[in-house]
Amino acid sequence: YMEYHYVIQKYIENPMVILNRKFDIRQWVLVSNWNPLTIWFYEESYLRFGTESYNTSNLKNKYIHLTNNSVTKHWNGKNNEIEGNMWDKNQFVDYLKKTYGRDLYNETIKPRIKEIIVYSLECGQGKVRARKKAFELYGYDFLIDDTGRSWLLELNRSPAMEFSTAITEKLVYMVCEDILKVVLDYHGVPVAERAGVDTGQFTLLFKGKKMGTESHQLGVK
Repeated sequence: YMEYHYVIQKYIENPMVILNRKFDIRQWVLVSNWNPLTIWFYEESYLRFGTESYNTSNLKNKYIHLTNNSVTKHWNGKNNEIEGNMWDKNQFVDYLKKTYGRDLYNETIKPRIKEIIVYSLECGQGKVRARKKAFELYGYDFLIDDTGRSWLLELNRSPAMEFSTAITEKLVYMVCEDILKVVLDYHGVPVAERAGVDTGQFTLLFKGKKMGTESHQLGVK
């Protein structure tokens, strides 16, 4: 008898599309402590688009179905509608307001993304070893379906931070500076003085209860 472990995935065949392009959202999340679990949500994010019109007739065409910049940068065609195959969050919010007549991002999409982030990190908390004054930035990838529901695609440790487009160049500079505001400025002062500390675009999403010392630490056992 052998024990096997499987990962079961479902392809979301009804993604929301913009200008007939599939997209996902790259969302940065900072964990500044694993015990107690302390999660920071970055208010700026960006969209990554596929380079060819979306359809399900050819599932092997990676330029239709994959939105990673590491893939789309090799496409030889022209996509003048979406510069660099990326949008920033504000472009997305404006598009949703014009298309749906309401603030779908802040009403529906972002709250669900926040829930998924907390649930996913709580699930992994018991597998990680916490070190004081340590932190980690994660890159979450979310897909939005045509009903506005958010789905977790994957969670990346050490997310790509290269200046692949004008959007990432701007945001990478911002998030690097804001990480220091959290881990140095915020955590470097007494708890009673933290309320007035500037944490940039990071907002405190979740702070759990202190757990036992045998688990919940940074770095897999």
